[in-house]
Amino acid sequence: MADLMAHIRNRAQRLKNPSQRTPDRNTAFNNADNIERQLQQDRHKIWGWVIYRCTYKSDEEWASFMERLRYYIKSTLQFDNALDMETSLDYRVFEDRAHFDGAHPSIIREHFAQWVVNAPQEEQGEGRFPMHSQRYNFCLHVDQDALISVINGPAPPADNLGNGFVNLVCLKILGGMRPEHTYGRDKKDHCYMRITYQDLMTTWYNLFRTQGSWYTEYRVPPEVARP
Repeated sequence: MADLMAHIRNRAQRLKNPSQRTPDRNTAFNNADNIERQLQQDRHKIWGWVIYRCTYKSDEEWASFMERLRYYIKSTLQFDNALDMETSLDYRVFEDRAHFDGAHPSIIREHFAQWVVNAPQEEQGEGRFPMHSQRYNFCLHVDQDALISVINGPAPPADNLGNGFVNLVCLKILGGMRPEHTYGRDKKDHCYMRITYQDLMTTWYNLFRTQGSWYTEYRVPPEVARP
């Protein structure tokens, strides 16, 4: 243990800007540090994507999905030594069987757009750049295909490199898309992509901060993007 601590101290001394959470890593490579800085830039107090439940076949299956999601959210925060950020994390679930069951991501995008009109001020107060926040430009869409992709795999952490995914829905596609990703496809399908559920918070959340992230990260479903 003493040798390990000495190694960490020596590595931290060699780094130009070590993370206070993980001294053996530069702060730029700690996703939690990055998100914390983003919150400070926006003068926000809440982070995290909201989730739309778009499958209602089984409450038990949904509970299993959420349990697995919570496991990876916590393990990712632990990796960054950032359990303190759980208090500011909000990944609330919107449930409405009549309107959301089986809804296409483009339909969810319409509801999300309405929610975003007032949500930043109601949740954060007066932020300088509320629309720079990932929370108000992306949301998560979970249909039956996404749910099954998660719960049919082995229990965490054995499914760490598995095929579980959720749909990330983009409100404003800033920076455009590659022509090969749009050619011959219905425009309503351009607003979503599949991403690995294990990496939602904090890895994907940090990656989608930049304006051109949709252009660089987008994959045409059914391909699942990995960070």
